[in-house]
Amino acid sequence: MATPLSHVLVVAPDATLLHSLAFMLTAEGYGVATATAWPPQEPSQAYDAVVIDHSALDRKSAGDVRLGALKRRAVVLASHPDMSGLPPSVTLVRKPLLDHSLLDALKQALTT
Repeated sequence: MATPLSHVLVVAPDATLLHSLAFMLTAEGYGVATATAWPPQEPSQAYDAVVIDHSALDRKSAGDVRLGALKRRAVVLASHPDMSGLPPSVTLVRKPLLDHSLLDALKQALTT
């Protein structure tokens, strides 16, 4: 269970995935904010970590640079392993999410 102070920003262009992730993380005790694009339109949102679906990242532009500039940890969800060049502050979790890998990665991100 998350601590009451753990607030997570979830970013996914697909509304179904976004709502599913938000529901799951809320049920685990996280405070959740959502956005459909990266970077979010409201950069002043306070959050401790970011969960981003790979489809929200523009791999041909400065998406990775913006991830590297984050002052907090990020978990990127990807359905393929070829996400090279991600900064060390980013943990890659493979989709589909059939186990606790997202929750484990997020817990680890929040404790480092």
